[in-house]
Amino acid sequence: MVNKIAVIGAGLMGAGIAYVSAWNGFNVSLVDIKQEYVDAGMERIRSDVMTGIDKGKISMTDAEGLMSRLKATVNLEEAVKDADLVIEAIFENMEVKKEVFAKIDASAPAHAILATNTSSLSIDELANSTKRHDKFIGMHYFSPVPAMKLLELVIGEKTSDETIATCESVGTKQGKTTVKAKNSPGFIVNRLLMPVMREAILMLERGEATKEEIDNAMLQVGKAPAGPFTLGDFVGLDIAYNAMSTLYREIGDCFKPPDTLKNMVESGAIGMKSKKGFYSYGADVVEPEEPKGADPNWIVERLQIPAVREAMILVDTGIANKEDIDMAMKLGASWPKGPFEMLDQFGVNKVRDFIKKLHDELGDCYSLPKYLD
Repeated sequence: MVNKIAVIGAGLMGAGIAYVSAWNGFNVSLVDIKQEYVDAGMERIRSDVMTGIDKGKISMTDAEGLMSRLKATVNLEEAVKDADLVIEAIFENMEVKKEVFAKIDASAPAHAILATNTSSLSIDELANSTKRHDKFIGMHYFSPVPAMKLLELVIGEKTSDETIATCESVGTKQGKTTVKAKNSPGFIVNRLLMPVMREAILMLERGEATKEEIDNAMLQVGKAPAGPFTLGDFVGLDIAYNAMSTLYREIGDCFKPPDTLKNMVESGAIGMKSKKGFYSYGADVVEPEEPKGADPNWIVERLQIPAVREAMILVDTGIANKEDIDMAMKLGASWPKGPFEMLDQFGVNKVRDFIKKLHDELGDCYSLPKYLD
């Protein structure tokens, strides 16, 4: 039974996790290494609460209750000493996370579950920094946490059924839809998002279509909320590059970041936050390229079918089931359809023929999954 949650890291993700936890009745300690970080996290939560009051979504009584369940501190040991669940939400650095988990493990009560909000790092490697592998799990929330409904539970080799069930019930109480994935590079959402981004950039490099044609096809024909280049600029090309690099390191050449992406990140053109990415967000207007006349239906198939293929591999290797994969992509990536719903729409024979053709033209990164045998 979880009553008290300690959230480590008061940035955007940590503050969001603390907010949805306190809002849904948990007592929460929010921790960071500097008082100014803690203050900024609490200010972000207060601002969200005030917005809720202004919009009539939260009553003043509920707001006072929410804030009364929140404590903020720079003392990690103090925060975790009576916690039932500790959720780490600091930046994506394996060594730093390991150090933090070793400290948490030494101070948290024996019954406490330790969770990491990592989006791509190995759960099993992080668990090795503790003495409670059975009570270690990934709880991957999506940004902005109060608005996004998905929670990916990432199950380590030794994570116990009891730990999984407890975290599932915490997620439900937080208002999240939980899906389960075994520990593997990128889990579900990043594992399937990255092929779309990578294929779009390769299509651009090969001169098959312009970025405008690709984005427009995905919007109009694919019914996606944003095309891959617009989405990459919005999320941050540095974040996309790091996620793709992790997959490349763990899985191999089929996830190697394209040179275009690498060069853009190295030059500081990382999207909206730097005013320049695939598109320009500054004063200088960049004229769109001359259209290549690519068929929008082909563009959508060319980007979606490799992602469908990757989803099949997740099922083939026992990482996740079809229902959870479809749910994860709709709630975590705002896809209008999950990959297996796309498979039904395209038809199995068409997808099999399409992948075979890609395999013949481009090699083993497009081999036929067992799912289609």
